[in-house]
Amino acid sequence: MRKSILIIFLLIFNLAIGQEKIYQLISKTENSDIDYKSFERFDDLEIYKNDGLKNAFKPVRGKYTVYFFISEFMGDSFDGTRKTFHDYLILKTDPKTDLITDGFQFTIEWAEPPPITDLYRLTQKTEKIRNNLNLNLLKMQAVDSEYYSEINKELNDNGILKLE
Repeated sequence: MRKSILIIFLLIFNLAIGQEKIYQLISKTENSDIDYKSFERFDDLEIYKNDGLKNAFKPVRGKYTVYFFISEFMGDSFDGTRKTFHDYLILKTDPKTDLITDGFQFTIEWAEPPPITDLYRLTQKTEKIRNNLNLNLLKMQAVDSEYYSEINKELNDNGILKLE
């Protein structure tokens, strides 16, 4: 019995500690914008073709500064195996104030069609881009809440942005 309690405690402790994801900066592009046309296609299965999911996270020309991050983590796949997953995050900022004005987050290996079922969008527009910013402060909400309960409609990722 004591051994079972110890194992349960260790499992809970393991879940509570070490769940922080690191979103590492991959690129910072000035005079750019988010490719909104690509994100509008996330409700269409055609977005899976020709790396459409990954290409959506490439900035287009514009008047903002766009940051692209990737978080790599181990997780459980739908087939019961452990594998590496990649969360992509794109954030648009005002170049004069560094205020984050928009952004999207998506797990590239998401297998459940349509891909919009795992797409989150920034709703809190009062944070400035900075090193070690907690992603939860940006209040990322599911783009299509039809697939989510009230409990998991908001992304609770405990992600930390690394600009260095």
